[in-house]
Amino acid sequence: MEAVLIIAAVVLTALWWFLPGFQRRSGPSAAFYLSSDTVVTSAPVFTETELSFFNLLQMAVQDRYLILAQVPLWSCVSVETPGNARSRLLTHLALKRVDFALVHPGTRHVEQVVQIDDASSDPSQVERQRVIESILDAAGIKLVQVRSKKSYTVPELTALLGLESNE
Repeated sequence: MEAVLIIAAVVLTALWWFLPGFQRRSGPSAAFYLSSDTVVTSAPVFTETELSFFNLLQMAVQDRYLILAQVPLWSCVSVETPGNARSRLLTHLALKRVDFALVHPGTRHVEQVVQIDDASSDPSQVERQRVIESILDAAGIKLVQVRSKKSYTVPELTALLGLESNE
């Protein structure tokens, strides 16, 4: 749960710095105010399906990876490019996220990304997925797609992730 809060803080910081509508104004800013008629409650991070898959993923990776959920794509990669191209690219990536990132505990790098494929034909979703695939491929991060309607066993998921033991 702490990882989700950290990720949320990182996303909000990125929005603040990279999106024009969120950038600081030159004038004095208004103090934060939460009106008395505003109700703020905790919301679930996962759907039931995502939580079931997360638990299965934990069993499949065991202690080999840390699992982060709903990770902003830009936080999985390091982008180095001359001029303003970097901030334009990061702005483009800012609202894209991956379902699950498998982080090596020693190197702290994302080694694999697991995306739940809902087989959407929505053009914006198709373009979003194309961008994610392009960035992950450029970074050398393995992308594993799982079908949302399929039930997986731990051995099946372990094999998909290429984590079979050679004993």
